[in-house]
Amino acid sequence: MIDAIGEAVAGHVVERALTRIGPALIFWTGGALAWLSTNGGWERLLALGAGAAELPVLAVLAVVALVLAGAYASTALVTLLTRPVLRLLEGYWPQPLRRSLVNRKVKHHKALTDRLSELEAKRQAPPAAGTDLDQVHADYARCEQRLRRLPSPRWMLPTRLGNMLRAAETRPYEKYRLDTPAVWPHLWMTLPETARTDIGAARTGLDRAVAAAVWSLAFVSFTGWSIWALPIGLALTAWAVLLWAPYRAARYADLLEAAFDLHRAALYRQLRWPLPTDPDDERKTGAAVTNYLVRGLDGPQPTFTAAAP
Repeated sequence: MIDAIGEAVAGHVVERALTRIGPALIFWTGGALAWLSTNGGWERLLALGAGAAELPVLAVLAVVALVLAGAYASTALVTLLTRPVLRLLEGYWPQPLRRSLVNRKVKHHKALTDRLSELEAKRQAPPAAGTDLDQVHADYARCEQRLRRLPSPRWMLPTRLGNMLRAAETRPYEKYRLDTPAVWPHLWMTLPETARTDIGAARTGLDRAVAAAVWSLAFVSFTGWSIWALPIGLALTAWAVLLWAPYRAARYADLLEAAFDLHRAALYRQLRWPLPTDPDDERKTGAAVTNYLVRGLDGPQPTFTAAAP
């Protein structure tokens, strides 16, 4: 029984370790192949393998430990770079660099808003001769989805990924006057375990996509050994930045917004705050709760409710 438990624990530890350093091992394996391509190729690899087979066991273990240490060190470095690279991909650049792109996004937002109003009018009006209502509804849904991925013009960022996340971060304020950075840690504590697991997995997926972009761009540094490292590294970087990261960002943004939509009442109850009675009252409540969590309040208002069970 003890041996079975030990094997299970050891297997779980090894699995987690490989998951953590797997990208680093792939990266350095690719670098080794690039080096071999200009240093003897397959024959050099066979010679190195034959030489390794003659090494003492302790020497082999030392080499393996050195490889793992290098993989862990490079993984730690990429992990440190993930957050600033994500900020860069979101578009938090100096104002002169992002002004023109933001203006284009604002114009795109206005065009989508006008188009949505036009399609809404067609949906509500009596169908005219030759009007394809199915196509109108499809265009409306597509336009609404695109608009949903953009924040209000005053919050606009220059990149697609940044606007996805900014829209999810600012929409709770626009709908409920709940400031996301101020309220999120408290709301997180009230979420059910399944919601926290899903949101955590979505954020981990986004971080992994950004890390993949860092690894891929770093792979370009092997171009000095093999010219193929340049197109491979750039192609993988473009895939991670343009496809994988936005896909993961959309998933994370949807769950973040849904957490406010579905569980803000649990936050009010935990704070013993009276529940709002209508949308206008909720905006006042959200502003007051945000102020309460950031700076606190004085006076007799509001009257707290009974303690949450």
